[in-house]
Amino acid sequence: MLVFFTFSGICVAFGQKSAETISLDSLGKSTYLNDSLPKKEKPSVRLFPNPARNKVEIEIKGFEPGIIQVQIINNTGKLLREDRRIVFVGNEIIVLMFSIEPGIYLLTLKQDKKQARAKLIVQ
Repeated sequence: MLVFFTFSGICVAFGQKSAETISLDSLGKSTYLNDSLPKKEKPSVRLFPNPARNKVEIEIKGFEPGIIQVQIINNTGKLLREDRRIVFVGNEIIVLMFSIEPGIYLLTLKQDKKQARAKLIVQ
């Protein structure tokens, strides 16, 4: 938006960029802060209940809508289970049923270049 003022034949224009905001620092000087790009959330995963018996709810954040690969890996690095799940929003809860021996496992979620991991304890 431009606003023109004329005083004694001199034309002055004031404008503001649409993607920036003006703030005042501690000395009263104005600074421009660029906030036009949304912050991308880092992929994360949270399990509950943990320790689990035969079912776990996986709360995911920071993924894109689409297909997510869910893997359960034991402590020797062997892949015990691999599922593909559809995610509609990217921040939601996935329910995973399993029947594996008690122990400590690594749960990995992958989507393109995004990846998140969590430790799964089975009783």
